Amino acid sequence: MKAISPHFYQHDFSCPCGCGFADVSKELVALLESIHQHFEQPVQVQQGCCCADFNKSHGGEYASQHLLGTAADITVNAIAADVVADYLESTYPQKYGIGRSASYTHIDVRPVAARWRE
Repeated sequence: MKAISPHFYQHDFSCPCGCGFADVSKELVALLESIHQHFEQPVQVQQGCCCADFNKSHGGEYASQHLLGTAADITVNAIAADVVADYLESTYPQKYGIGRSASYTHIDVRPVAARWRE
């Protein structure tokens, strides 16, 4: 297992299809480390990178940030997804993609702000 930061490994971001795609953005990993530090709780990556075939077979968007290795769907141990999204939106009001779901928070490191609820 290749550690890419104090709390994350390369395999945490691997495409679920098993193709091996896990070329994750350093900025995203640094952002996830900051979330870990803020909440003082483990951050779990539910989905990180995904290849075009996996994305298409699961109804993903054509321009998904997951295809670029710049996005993660995360949960934070014992913290509600809306609380995580609230923190991210207040900390980064002018940048990043932040999506709200009942069970996870989507975060991506696009340079402009984008917000949505699933």
